[in-house]
Amino acid sequence: MLNNFSTEYNIVTVNGRQIKDWGQADPAITEAQIDDKSALIRGQGGNATRLDRINPGRTVTLALQPGSADATYLQALFESNANITYTRQVVGTLETSFGDQGVCTSDGQSGRAGQSITDNIFTFQFNQWTGAK
Repeated sequence: MLNNFSTEYNIVTVNGRQIKDWGQADPAITEAQIDDKSALIRGQGGNATRLDRINPGRTVTLALQPGSADATYLQALFESNANITYTRQVVGTLETSFGDQGVCTSDGQSGRAGQSITDNIFTFQFNQWTGAK
């Protein structure tokens, strides 16, 4: 079986709007845990304590084409301090992501006025997360 994880096969929505104006950054979409799922506290006597986090949360970064309608939409969400809901599904695989209780934490740096420009980078953090790889 051959799976395709290209941007055209990733259906991404932010607050219900499908995002399609991907930039040049590779990868255009990243998802990572905010906190470790478990912590191991080791004592000097040889015993240990395990601490589990019910929900480690997730950070999502999206790289969009500068000046695009989707970049303008995400910039407006950032500026308005809107609560964020995020979904991603890969067509043809069972990979899915769903983030809720989210915030846009950063609109990234802007590189302009040179031989190339940088993407508009938006970073989100989600308190609630469900995903399958």
